[in-house]
Amino acid sequence: MTKTVLIGAGNLAFHFYKKLTNCNEVNLIQWYSRSVQKINFAKKQIEVTDQFSQIKSADLYLICVSDDAIGSICKKINTTEMVVHCAGGVSIDQLKGTPRKGVFYPLQTFSKDQDLSFDQLPFCIETTDPKDQILLSNIAKAMGGIPYKVDSKTRAQMHMIAVLINNFGNHLLYLGSKLLKEHDIPFEIFHPLIKETYQKALKSGPENTQTGPAIRDDQKTIEKHLGLLSDENIKKLYLNLTTSIQNNHE
Repeated sequence: MTKTVLIGAGNLAFHFYKKLTNCNEVNLIQWYSRSVQKINFAKKQIEVTDQFSQIKSADLYLICVSDDAIGSICKKINTTEMVVHCAGGVSIDQLKGTPRKGVFYPLQTFSKDQDLSFDQLPFCIETTDPKDQILLSNIAKAMGGIPYKVDSKTRAQMHMIAVLINNFGNHLLYLGSKLLKEHDIPFEIFHPLIKETYQKALKSGPENTQTGPAIRDDQKTIEKHLGLLSDENIKKLYLNLTTSIQNNHE
């Protein structure tokens, strides 16, 4: 088993803690957070600390912190063993001062209050040593995921696309729900539409499932919708997305 120290207390670290404590490939021996109060709930199961001087010797150090903090955190880990970050948009080169480095990036969105299955979850893995690629791939498989060998340049592209699909897609849902509240319309009415939209895209490909007034070039409906929008920012977004749909479906 790979003796592992988990570093960070964000959404991803929280899910990794739950999964790694039941992973046959990993012996999670310690959890570090600069705010130990956030992880005190786990101290009956593993050792927790907020002091780098108390970090234990391990085979693997798993850094789950904000992108900007990865470099500084890595410099504080005094080890010749493997140091790995879990960010999509950060190069492996940001792990400075360590001879064995890697990336262990799960392509998923994480929230502490949402249970999440790791079954078939893609893990984008990059290492400086081929043996470590095998080690991280085995851990990904033991967690239920699927390992992919992905370099930093490709992973950066994937992370950008993930933002478009997930973060921007969710923001459109938020804007829609905000407008619904303004007109006293329950969001639940739109649940079947949202599910069908994404299920069709997954089944047939989004390039084959676009519908609506933009692709039909229904100018009368588009003008009507613009007239119903009082928020100039949303109106501009509606127009930009309409133009984008039409340009991509000429």
